[in-house]
Amino acid sequence: MALVKNELPILEYDTEQTAVIMPGHHSDFKFPERAVMLFMEPEIDDFVAKNECEIIGKFESVTKEFNVYKTKINHVDIAFVQAPLGGAGAVQIMEQLIAGGVRKIIAAGCCGALVDDMEGSLFIPTVALRQEGTSYHYLPPEREITLDKEPIKAICKVLNHAGLNYRKCKTWTTDGFYRETKEMVQYRKSEGYSVVEMECASMAACARMRNILFGQLLFTADSLANVDAHDIRNWGNDFFAATMRLAMDIVTEV
Repeated sequence: MALVKNELPILEYDTEQTAVIMPGHHSDFKFPERAVMLFMEPEIDDFVAKNECEIIGKFESVTKEFNVYKTKINHVDIAFVQAPLGGAGAVQIMEQLIAGGVRKIIAAGCCGALVDDMEGSLFIPTVALRQEGTSYHYLPPEREITLDKEPIKAICKVLNHAGLNYRKCKTWTTDGFYRETKEMVQYRKSEGYSVVEMECASMAACARMRNILFGQLLFTADSLANVDAHDIRNWGNDFFAATMRLAMDIVTEV
C-alpha cells in the first residue's frame, strides 16, 4: 500500500482501501444485490405512495435522512434511494449501499445539454471527464474514466425494447455548477462531450474501486448548446417519472 504525494492535493492518492471511517459503521443493513440511485424527489414519493415499498434502510446526514426502499420489478428485488446533488454526497450514499450488499447500481437523473437536442433526450454515458474532486480519492489521477460495458448493454436493451431513441456519449462531470463559463463550455464541446452533470465520474470511480457494476441513464433538462443564451427550458420536470421507471427496469437486466 502506498500514499502518493503531490504538490497539488487533488492529485494525491492512497492505494489503501481501508479508511479510518468505513461505510456501514453505524448500521447492519442488508440490501438486495441491485439498486437504483435517483436524482429526484417527488417522483420517488409518488412511487412509494402507489406501491408496496418497504423501508429497508435509512442513511442519516447533517441535513437530511435518506430512506432506502425495496420493491419488486420484473420479479426481481431492488433497492432504490434518492441521491443528493453532487459527486461527494452521491458517493457517500453509494458507499453505504455497497456496504449493505449492493453489487449492481444504476443511477438516473437529468443533465445539461451541450449539443442541440430536445428536452428529455436520453443519453448513456460511456466516458466521464473527471473535473470534480471525489473520483481522485478512489482512483489514481487520469483525465477520464470509462464506464462498465455490462450496464451500458442493459440500458441499451431496455431503451431499444421500449422503442426509445438515445445516444451514447461522453459526459463532463463537474463540481462547479456556476463555473461553466462560455470558454469552458466551448472547450468541452470541442472535445466531444455531449452533456454536463455533477456525479457520473465520481460514482464510476467509487464503483471501480469497490469492484461493483455501475451505469447511468441521463436525460437532458436545460441546454448550454448556445453559450450566449442558457436555455433552462422546463428543467426536465416532465421526464423524471418515466426515467425512474426505466432505471428500475434496467437494473433488473444487469
